[in-house]
Amino acid sequence: MIRIRQLEAFRAIMITGGVTAAAGMLNISQPAVSRLISNLEETLGFAVFQRRKGRLHPTQEAEFLFSEVDRVFANLDHIAQMSDDILHQKMGHLRIACLPGFATSLLPAVVADFLADRDGVTISLQTRSSGRVRDWIAAQQYDVGIADEFDGHSAVEHEPIIIRSVCVLAEGHRLAGHDVVVPEDLDGEPMITNDRDHSFNHEVERKFEEAGVKLQRRVEVRQFATACLLAKRGVGASIVSAIDAAEYVGQGLVAIPFKPQVPFRIDLLYPAYHPRPLLLREFVDRFKQAIEPFRN
Repeated sequence: MIRIRQLEAFRAIMITGGVTAAAGMLNISQPAVSRLISNLEETLGFAVFQRRKGRLHPTQEAEFLFSEVDRVFANLDHIAQMSDDILHQKMGHLRIACLPGFATSLLPAVVADFLADRDGVTISLQTRSSGRVRDWIAAQQYDVGIADEFDGHSAVEHEPIIIRSVCVLAEGHRLAGHDVVVPEDLDGEPMITNDRDHSFNHEVERKFEEAGVKLQRRVEVRQFATACLLAKRGVGASIVSAIDAAEYVGQGLVAIPFKPQVPFRIDLLYPAYHPRPLLLREFVDRFKQAIEPFRN
């Protein structure tokens, strides 16, 4: 069987023109180069060099062989570069599934930052409901999912992250100057609330009930981003995740800490029984760094 080292010696002589220069190129002795060439000729069954007046001259067979050998080493160099790119997360493809709210708030900045110095990386980003994201991850159609209200699945591993909530109000609202907003401050205030069936909405209602305050529901929405847009237009106040609020603060909206806290939980979902590639781990680390200022 032909060995790579034999082909290295053959290629070095073809490039440099002699055994001495080839030995220097490979950082081995001249006798070692000569032995490798002899072994190669024995393996091939024909001579690749003719020895005339103390010099090696390539045979016609060697000229044909060299073009293929050179192509092999070019491919090896490409594989080595690709391996280095993979090791340093410069190459690969990521499939991300998430809630629609994340696709219009925090995630675009994380993706842009992640791709900034990774020309060889591509990303597929798809948005759907938490239930659909969970099903995609269970079917191993995506590498990572971002969902809320995850209710468990045998084919899905999950990592919970707790986000703090804030009260959002239009600039100029009577409560805009408060350091903290409590349910009593919102007594009689028109409220923009989350979907009635969502656990976050149930928790907000419970905090109001415990304070003896009636929650004056005016608009019910599915996404926090919609609540922020309505609040900045003076429709009412809303309790939302700090991540969504951050997108609109300073654009006609103020965000004030809400007490008692109503934590908003998201889950990072991964296919169970499936290794997490280096590229995915690096992306998740970037995502966690970006979300850290909003954690509860």
